[in-house]
Amino acid sequence: MSGGAAALPAAFLTGLAATAAPGSAAARFAAGRARQGAPGAEREPLLHALLHGACAGSAPDWLLTEAASAAPATAAAALAHRDCPASLRTAALRAAADARLGELAAEGAEGADAVPAAVVAELRRRAAEPVNMTRELLDRPGPAQAVLGVPCLPDAVFDAAVELLPGPPAPMRDGEDFEGWLRGHRAALHAWQAMWLRVLVTHPDRHARLLAIPAGTPAGSVIRDHLLGTLPWAVEPALLDAVARADLERFAGAVLTAEISRALLGGLSRDEARARFGERVAALPQEAAHLPRAYLDDRASDPEHGARAAVDWVARAAGERWRLLLDPPADRPWRTPPEGRAALGRLFAGTAAEALAGWEPLPGRPVGRPAHLLWVHAMLRHLPALTPDVALRVRLLVRDAARGRGRRDERFAALLAEVERRSAAALGDPGEVTVPQLAGIPGETLAAFLDRHPGDDHAVERALLSSALAQDRADPPFAAVLARHSDPAGALPRLTRELPRRLGGGAAARDAWTRLALAAEGCGPDTVAALPAWAALAHGGPVIAAAVLDALGEDESAWARFAEHPATADGPAAWLPLGPLLAAAREGAAWPDPPPGD
Repeated sequence: MSGGAAALPAAFLTGLAATAAPGSAAARFAAGRARQGAPGAEREPLLHALLHGACAGSAPDWLLTEAASAAPATAAAALAHRDCPASLRTAALRAAADARLGELAAEGAEGADAVPAAVVAELRRRAAEPVNMTRELLDRPGPAQAVLGVPCLPDAVFDAAVELLPGPPAPMRDGEDFEGWLRGHRAALHAWQAMWLRVLVTHPDRHARLLAIPAGTPAGSVIRDHLLGTLPWAVEPALLDAVARADLERFAGAVLTAEISRALLGGLSRDEARARFGERVAALPQEAAHLPRAYLDDRASDPEHGARAAVDWVARAAGERWRLLLDPPADRPWRTPPEGRAALGRLFAGTAAEALAGWEPLPGRPVGRPAHLLWVHAMLRHLPALTPDVALRVRLLVRDAARGRGRRDERFAALLAEVERRSAAALGDPGEVTVPQLAGIPGETLAAFLDRHPGDDHAVERALLSSALAQDRADPPFAAVLARHSDPAGALPRLTRELPRRLGGGAAARDAWTRLALAAEGCGPDTVAALPAWAALAHGGPVIAAAVLDALGEDESAWARFAEHPATADGPAAWLPLGPLLAAAREGAAWPDPPPGD
């Protein structure tokens, strides 16, 4: 502040301006000091306080004029003020840089509609002529791009700016050099995609609003591809699920394209193909119908290429749009929980299995590139169960790939080996998989099996039991598998009671289960009582000792009877549970019979 205003601290004047009653001596005093002060960091808060405090109801022209060129928060308050003339608002916005338009709109978002409406009008004036995207516009953005670089815009400003964004790159003009146009077009297309990505990143709360742009349009397709394939972790779960499912619906067009192409290769004419398939193509959504419609055209591509449309569609999706969903990066804070991502992975795997069902080897053109295997690898990782039909098709594809030139490609060879390993280790329907089968697979395969069947308590219980038969398998930890159960506290004692029927095996299996159960966090008296007596006593430890002491106490007769218990290390009596033996010893009752096995 300058002159006499320097005698009073800026903080005092700002507080006075914010609290003084309109028209009071204090209000006039604060306004006078603000008018006398020189522009600067100390004066700015005073102008802002006046507009929101003493002068909120009525503001002098000098205050509105001075504040209109101040920082965005103060300027927005002045331009939204009831006393601000439209001419001042128009002049201030016309003088503002493109990005400042967005800042003023964002600051005024909670106030009156005057500022957002004026920003929209100014934005439309600056971007009156539609433009096509160029590479240069990414580095030197136009008005709408600059405004959208500001978060938290009012809906009206956001919608107008989106509408005024540059369109897709311009088509080739008559007489234009094709090679030169193509180079520029590719660069402009990449820039256009990057422009939309910036919008999506800057406005994460507007993803659903942007999806109002139709899917079949260039902008709608880019938006959906980005949400699914570039930043899926930032998308609201229900929205990501909807985008992913809509993307898979387009697969129907690729399937029909393959069917049309095979019919053409079989001798059907284009006219006959149009008559046979026309209604089915017309019934598809617009974004799915584009591909099969192209193959019904007289100028269509080679049907040999179209015959692989379903496989090509899935391969491209696995390597591009679905890549991050099928193999989620761990360093990203995903909004969609693991079970939601797993469900989408299973959906994709089902689509991939459908594509695989129509795959046929091409004579002289074996599978030879990593992209040709990546989708199969993803399918095997996410498919809930490997049916015999799918397993057969995988073996045929692997056999074809083994002849491919890609065997000299290290990445291809590694991917092929992984596909072979996964298909060999894959399990079938979880309802038919046995405990010994689960005991014989690596920990990584077991974890993947459980991942593919979230919420399946029966699968979790078989996996828990398999841990007693696979004593040398450390991963996944018993506690981690138990935690997958919907009722871990109830499952542990129940499974322990059901061991004779559900586990089987010899002393090593009983000993292993006893060790695992006693180490589990939820191991309580019910679980201890259900443990095989001989295995529990052989394990010993404070938990077992406490259970025996608690049951027998100071009753020497009970101790003497317990010393003669019938449990053995092997044979049917090895399954006798500890609890009933302790009860019989304490009560002097007859020893229980061994529980029935499976």
